[in-house]
Amino acid sequence: MEDPILFWNDVALEANRLDHTGGMEGEHQRGPTLSSRAIAIVHLAMHDAFFSIAGVASIPGPVPGGKHLYLSMPPMPPPPLPPDSAVTRSAAVSGAAVTALCTLYSAMRATFEEKLAKISGINGTDDAAFSFGRRVALAVLGTRKDDDKIAPKDEDHVSSPGHLRHRVDPYNAGQGYLGVAYGKTPTFAVTAWQALDPPPAEASAKYKDDYKEVYEKGGAPELNTTTRKPEQTAVGLFWAYDGANKIGTPPRLYNQIVREVAKAQGNTTEQNARLFALINCAMGDAGIHAWHWKYCFDLWRPVIGIREDDKSTGPAATPDKKITPPCDPFWKPLGAPRSNEVEPSFTPPFPAYPSGHATFGAATFEIVRLFYGHPDPETEDTIEFTLVSDELNGITTEGDGSVRTKHHRKYDSMAEAMYDNSISRIWLGVHWRFDGTSGKNVNKMLQAADNIGGVPLGRAIAKNILDTGMRQQAIPPTPPIGGGCI
Repeated sequence: MEDPILFWNDVALEANRLDHTGGMEGEHQRGPTLSSRAIAIVHLAMHDAFFSIAGVASIPGPVPGGKHLYLSMPPMPPPPLPPDSAVTRSAAVSGAAVTALCTLYSAMRATFEEKLAKISGINGTDDAAFSFGRRVALAVLGTRKDDDKIAPKDEDHVSSPGHLRHRVDPYNAGQGYLGVAYGKTPTFAVTAWQALDPPPAEASAKYKDDYKEVYEKGGAPELNTTTRKPEQTAVGLFWAYDGANKIGTPPRLYNQIVREVAKAQGNTTEQNARLFALINCAMGDAGIHAWHWKYCFDLWRPVIGIREDDKSTGPAATPDKKITPPCDPFWKPLGAPRSNEVEPSFTPPFPAYPSGHATFGAATFEIVRLFYGHPDPETEDTIEFTLVSDELNGITTEGDGSVRTKHHRKYDSMAEAMYDNSISRIWLGVHWRFDGTSGKNVNKMLQAADNIGGVPLGRAIAKNILDTGMRQQAIPPTPPIGGGCI
C-alpha cells in the first residue's frame, strides 16, 4: 500500500515545477504567492478527506486547539459511513487531491488522470469515498473563490520615486511587480494577525552593518568589491528556487525537505496527512502576511538601495557636488538565478521587507519543530536531513549554459536550515540580513527579542496555527495599519 499523502504531495510538487517550465502559459499558479496558495488548498483537501474517513480522533501530534477538521462546515460522508480501511482512505484522498489539482492546474489534467490510475491500481479504490473526496476539495476551493477579485492589480501599480522605496530592478527594467494586493486576501487559518516590527532606520548601526554586508558579499563576481566565499555562493544557490525554469518556487523546496524528514522519522500516513497540511497551510498564511507587510513598508532592495544611497542619485535626486560612499551607482548583485535559461539573474519583483523566503521557511521549519515535540523555542532542535537541491543537482544550468556542480547538503537541525534559508538571500545580493532575521547565528536568531524580519513572522504564524488547531477562518483577521507602513 502506497502512502497516498506522499504520492499526491509529489504530484503537487511536480505540478509546481511544470507550471514554471517552458510553455505552460495557460497555467496561473506561478510565483511564491499563488503557488503557496495552490499547494495549501491541495493538502487541506487531502487532510479533511482523510480524517473525515479515519475520524478526527486519529489526528496525531500536538493539537492544543483540539482535534477537528480544517473546514468549519465539511461535507457529510456518504451514508452508510464507508468502512475505515486503507483503501477507503486512499480513495478519499485521491478524490480530493485530483479534484483540487485539476481545478488549479487545468492544462495538466491528463497527467493527473494518469497518476490517479497509477495509485488506484496500487491501493485500490472506492467510488463512494472518491466522490466524497471530490466534494471535500470543492468545499476547500470554495473557501478561496474570491481570492482573485482583490484590487488593485499588479499591472496598475506605480512605484514611488522616493528615497528607500522599492522600484523595478534596473537590470530587468520590464519585470513589473508581483503580489501588490495579495496581502489583502483572507488568511487560511491564523486567528490573529501576526505583527511585524519596522525595518531598522536608515541612520541606525544595524542598517549600516547590513548594507555593508550585502554590498561586500552579495555583489556580482566581476565587481572588485565582492568578497563572497564559495560556501556562501553555494548556500545562496541551494535555497534559491526563484520561480526558475524546471525548478519552481520556495514552497516546493520546503516540501521536498519535509518529505525527507517524514521518511527519516518513519511517519505514518496519519502523521503525513497532518504534517503536510500544517506546513502548507502555514506557508499559505506566510505568503499573505509577508506580501501584506512588503507593500506596507515598500522597502527598496539592495540593487536600488546601494545604487541610490546618495541624495544625488535616484528619481527624486537633488544636486550635490559628489557621490558620497557607501553609495555605489554601479553596483550589481549576483542575483536570483534564472536557472536552465539563457537569461541574466534578477532581483525579485516585490519589496524587500520582510523576506518571503525567510517567512515561508520559518513557518515550515517551526511547524516541523513543534510537530515533533521540540520543547524550547529558543534552543536548536536535532531534526536533521540531507537533500540535493534542484539548483545544485548536477543537471541544472547557469545563464551561460554551463552545468552547476552537484552538491549533497546536510543540515543537523530545522533551526540551522531556517537560518541558512534566511541568510542565503544576502549572498545573492537580493535581500538585507534584517529582511530575514536580526540574528548573526542560529542561536541569536532563535533568541532574538525583536520582531524584525521574516523569521519571527513565520515562526509566529506556525505557532498560531498549531496552537489553534488549523481551523478555517470564516471571518479573516484584519491586518493592522501603521507601525511604520506607508
